Amino acid sequence: MVFKFQIAGGGEINELVRYLRARNEKLMMCGEFCNRIELGDKKLIDYAAAIASKLDAHVAATGNTVLELKKRGIATRKMWAAEVIYYLQHDRWKEGLDMAARPDVVILLGYNMDILRAIVNSLWTIETVVLDNIPVEEATYSLSQRSIPEWKNALDLIINEL
Repeated sequence: MVFKFQIAGGGEINELVRYLRARNEKLMMCGEFCNRIELGDKKLIDYAAAIASKLDAHVAATGNTVLELKKRGIATRKMWAAEVIYYLQHDRWKEGLDMAARPDVVILLGYNMDILRAIVNSLWTIETVVLDNIPVEEATYSLSQRSIPEWKNALDLIINEL
């Protein structure tokens, strides 16, 4: 059983960063909200690209996020979220996601609450990290509810610590 909790403050962000660094195979799923949400002078897609790059994570982009990630130099595959879930549930990650090994963790960013919960609940055999400002209790790690400026600060801290 994986201990599940929400990340609230800076010390817990450090724990999340240590957790992410310790994982060998990381898969990041970037949803369409990455293109739509602005956090001050940056878009959420900029944060997704920085996190994926610093973690050397494989990226499955849904919607049109694949174009924006590729513009930022991030290697990514365009996939529907349901495809990713299918490949992971049926241990077909090598053929579907072109990964050398099964992911230790799936990192989610840029989805609405219902989609986040559906993905996390579908991937119950894999650890999940939700970096949206929507708490998802079923995730291994999840950021707590935050205002846009607080969310931006949390993402900046994560990137700086990585």
